Amino acid sequence: MNFRQFPKFGLFACLLLLASAPAQAWGPAGHEIVALIALRELTPAAPAQVARLLGSATVLVQDSNWADEIRDQRRNTGRWHFVDIPLEAPGYDAWRDCPGQDCVVAQIDNHRRILSNPRLSTAARAEALRFLIHFVADAHQPLHAKDNKDRGGNDIRVTLGRRRESLHRVWDSEVVESLGREPGDIADRIERSISAADRKTWMSGSPAQWVNEAHAIARDRIYPPLQSRRELRLPRDYAFREAPIARLQLARAGVRLAWLLNTALK
Repeated sequence: MNFRQFPKFGLFACLLLLASAPAQAWGPAGHEIVALIALRELTPAAPAQVARLLGSATVLVQDSNWADEIRDQRRNTGRWHFVDIPLEAPGYDAWRDCPGQDCVVAQIDNHRRILSNPRLSTAARAEALRFLIHFVADAHQPLHAKDNKDRGGNDIRVTLGRRRESLHRVWDSEVVESLGREPGDIADRIERSISAADRKTWMSGSPAQWVNEAHAIARDRIYPPLQSRRELRLPRDYAFREAPIARLQLARAGVRLAWLLNTALK
C-alpha cells in the first residue's frame, strides 16, 4: 500500500482517537503532523514492520504523543525530550550538553539502535519505536534545543491577543495551529510541498546536526526580538509570522523520522 495516498477516512479515524490528548511538546497536533508526514514517506516494506511492532501502521500516528503521556510514570525520561545548548553557543557539545546521555540527541541514537536490532524483544523494539516517533519531532522544536535559563521559554511570559501564556506554549501550540485546524490536512499540504531536492538533503545527517539547526533558529530568529525580556506583548499576528519556521521544521522532522524508520526496519 502506498501511504502517500493514505485514505482520508483512515486519517480522520486516527485523529479522532487523539482528540483528547494532553498538550505537550510541539502540542499534540505537531507530533501528529510529523507522524502523518512520516507515514506517507515510508518505503513499501516499512509499514509491515511498523505493524508487526505496534499492531497497525496507523498506530504510528496514535502513539506520537505516547512519550509525553508516560512522563509522570517514568520521570527518568523527562530530560530525553530536549537538549540544553546554551543560547550563545555555536552548537551542540555532547560533553557539555548531554551528560550521561540524558538528552534528546543521545536518546534518538539509543532508541534507533534498539529498533534496528532484530535480536531484541518485540516489546523493547516497540517501545524504542514509540520514543523515536516523538523524539525526532522534539529535536526539531527550536525551544527544545536551547538553554537561556528560562526552561525552554516556559519562564518567558507573553501576551498574545487576549491570552497570557508562556513563549514555549506559543511555539508548541499557537504557531502550529496557525497552519490550519486539521492535522491531516496540514500534513497533506506540507508533504506535497516537499521537493525531491529537500528530501535528498534532509535524509541525511545526525540528531546532533538536526538540533544544531533548531538551536540556530532559536538563537538567530526567535530570541533577538525578545531583548532578554521575561515579560512582553507579542504582535497579534506573531503565530502567522512564525508559521513558515514551524512548517519547515515539521517537514524536516517527518522526512527524517521516515528515513530513520526505513533504515532501521529494512
